[in-house]
Amino acid sequence: MWSLLSNVFQMVFLDKMLLDTVIGTVGAGNFSYWQLGHNGPLIVELTSLSGDADLYVADNLRPSYEVDRHNFSSITCGVDVVSIPADFPRPIGIGVFGAWSHTVSAYSIHVFLDRSDTNEFPLIEEDLKIDTTEPKQRERVKKEKVEERPRYLKLLNFLDMVFDTFVL
Repeated sequence: MWSLLSNVFQMVFLDKMLLDTVIGTVGAGNFSYWQLGHNGPLIVELTSLSGDADLYVADNLRPSYEVDRHNFSSITCGVDVVSIPADFPRPIGIGVFGAWSHTVSAYSIHVFLDRSDTNEFPLIEEDLKIDTTEPKQRERVKKEKVEERPRYLKLLNFLDMVFDTFVL
């Protein structure tokens, strides 16, 4: 289970803007369906609050676990995450499947706008400044920024573990 600290970190440092949140339940062997109409590159994150729910995403409104009935899926026991490209057809169908091992699974879905690949919505003032560096230097700077993220994630995981250990 993610702590409040990790959720705040994800929204601030990973260039994600929360668009929608849904909380629901699904019975064992059944689907709950949702529809998304948001534009742009999206990240759909499903967290099982109890039981085990799996995430299926498709360009039709009734995705299923059958291979030809979904475009993306995540069927882990933890947080299920699917990235949807900006050019994927809308409306998007989301199917939440309740695992057979639990009578009822409770879940939450968070839909984020993925701003990491676009400069459409800059987060930091530095991004708004005019870049006068040479193209080769720009590539080096961008590579360095990308390489720094895993360090933040490692630090976040460590802080999250310490926080959970002492608080919970």
